[in-house]
Amino acid sequence: MAISVHNYNSARQTLVSAGSKTAEKYHVKHTKGKGSPEGHGKDLLTEARDEFRGLDSGQGNLVSGMTQAHYNAIHKASDTMDISNW
Repeated sequence: MAISVHNYNSARQTLVSAGSKTAEKYHVKHTKGKGSPEGHGKDLLTEARDEFRGLDSGQGNLVSGMTQAHYNAIHKASDTMDISNW
C-alpha cells in the first residue's frame, strides 16, 4: 500500500524536528501523486527508532529504549503514515 506524499513528508518532518539525523538524510518525496512505498516509511521509522535508542541509551525513564519525546515522535510519524507493524 502506498503512503501519500504529504503523509510521508509530514512523518519525516516530525522525526527531523525530534532530532533524527537519519530522517534528515531521507529526501522529501515528490512523486506527483503516486505516493511512496510502505517499505520506505517502515525504513524511515526503523532507522529513526534505532538512532533514538542509541542516543537515549543510559538515560532514565526510557520507554521502549527511548525518551518519552522520541517515543512520541516515532509513534506520531507511524500514525501519520498509517503504519502499525514495522
